Amino acid sequence: MNSRLLLMVAAIVFLFAGCVAADQEAVEEAGQMGSEDCPDLVGSWELVEIRESAGALGGGFESDPDYQQAPTLKVLNSTHWMFIRQTADSFVHAQGGRYTLDSLGQYTEHVEYSAIPQNVGQTFEFNCRLEGDSLWHHLGGQGDARYDEIWRRVR
Repeated sequence: MNSRLLLMVAAIVFLFAGCVAADQEAVEEAGQMGSEDCPDLVGSWELVEIRESAGALGGGFESDPDYQQAPTLKVLNSTHWMFIRQTADSFVHAQGGRYTLDSLGQYTEHVEYSAIPQNVGQTFEFNCRLEGDSLWHHLGGQGDARYDEIWRRVR
């Protein structure tokens, strides 16, 4: 089975698993307390803006010009996240794993699977803020790789 098909199957399994609500005890054990700034991230999100920076590039944020040509969808259930980025013509990227959201609004992604093998085992930390119930801002990343992202809840 090729890696693209395997990632698509993983995404479908994740989406169906996300439809099953976890009990409150499991949510608390996973650290999903939420915060005043990010009370509930469970659901489907589409990327509407991203700016990236890396120390090697001078530390300034640069907009990713291709995010609209290759739409990105992120799905979170009570314990796991995953995203997929794909155009009608080609697969771009997918990864996912567990996440935590603490009472201070610190959202942390733990990468457990990825189309980029060296990302597996990595952790990305973000400061989280919801604007209303529909826009999710997060700023952070890992090391000198920083991401300033805005996601819109898919209804």
